[in-house]
Amino acid sequence: MMFEQLGKISQNSTSDNTRFFPVASLEDVAIHLQDSDEECTYEYYLAQIRTPKMKAVTPPPFMSAPAQEAVSAPSIPETGTGAVAGASAPEKEDIPYLAENAQILLSAGEVALARNIFRAILRTGEASDIAYAGLAACSDREGLVDQAIQFAWDSVAFAPNKQGYQLLAQLLVQQGRDQEAAQALSRALRSLDLGVQEKAEYQKMIGNCMSRLGQVADAERAYKKALELSPASDEVQANLGSLYLEQGQVSDAKRCYQDAVAANPENDKAWVGLGLCHVSEGTKEAAHDAFARSLELNLRNSTAIFHLVKCAYEVKKYATAEKLLSSYVDVAPVSPSLLYSLAGLQFHVGKKNEAAITARRILQIKGDHQGAKDLMNRIEAE
Repeated sequence: MMFEQLGKISQNSTSDNTRFFPVASLEDVAIHLQDSDEECTYEYYLAQIRTPKMKAVTPPPFMSAPAQEAVSAPSIPETGTGAVAGASAPEKEDIPYLAENAQILLSAGEVALARNIFRAILRTGEASDIAYAGLAACSDREGLVDQAIQFAWDSVAFAPNKQGYQLLAQLLVQQGRDQEAAQALSRALRSLDLGVQEKAEYQKMIGNCMSRLGQVADAERAYKKALELSPASDEVQANLGSLYLEQGQVSDAKRCYQDAVAANPENDKAWVGLGLCHVSEGTKEAAHDAFARSLELNLRNSTAIFHLVKCAYEVKKYATAEKLLSSYVDVAPVSPSLLYSLAGLQFHVGKKNEAAITARRILQIKGDHQGAKDLMNRIEAE
């Protein structure tokens, strides 16, 4: 009867952006939130919840051997149906203590024990947002991603909370569901009491989602909002620079990368971006130096090593590239073509013995590599 009356209210509503949803349980609210239209300003839900009455009985201590060193926490054994054997739900005042210990257990790898505690919290009818966020984290640990996402939606449906939204966005991004992740983060910005840096981080994440989706204008808007909140963020500046560079806006990209390295001279990705801008402008020596700086900060940057070698041959500056590429092949997977570049650099800097060793290494991998054969013949002829 109540749902029928709610339906009449919905039909007679004078606001185009107000919606009413009758639901059988609060879990259904998560589904509506997930599929909700962003243009809808107000959404009302009517749910009937039945909570069984339970005696407040403190469960006995229960720990497995690996977790005893991490924490001593009460736990409730789990049955096949999810019921509690020999104990009822914990008291309300115990919930913060239990939640903290469940997180410690989860960090220690005791997923089953942590899940038992979160389920016990859920049965109290109190702090359901915490319980569902914890269950989401447990499912994520076990690789049950779809289940983890649903638990995270349940968490923020009961009460908007940072842990639930952060985990939800992280899981959605991992699944390539960037549009949903951006929507969840936008809800978090509207629902949560966030600090300035937290708001900047959420805007940056929205910008990353929009960038991956190819929605350039939305990505740019989010990055600029992040920079308004945190002007010194070198990561956001570098991300915005990459967005501009992909669109061919080299001067704008260069400015962003320069701001990024000014804020953080150790941002290797910003140095790569700056090098790419120099390449586009035809200033190859400046590009060479930027790529070299990036590799000094992060030797495994494959984009930087590729462009550094290319620039080295073009500007005929071999020493720096030879040194960095020699170190690179010791720590990263390499191809015959990259080894051939190294052999050529070694030959140009006068390291003929090292060049011959590298050429032989190439021939061991690819016996018909003509470039390596020609280099060997040239070294032997000299």
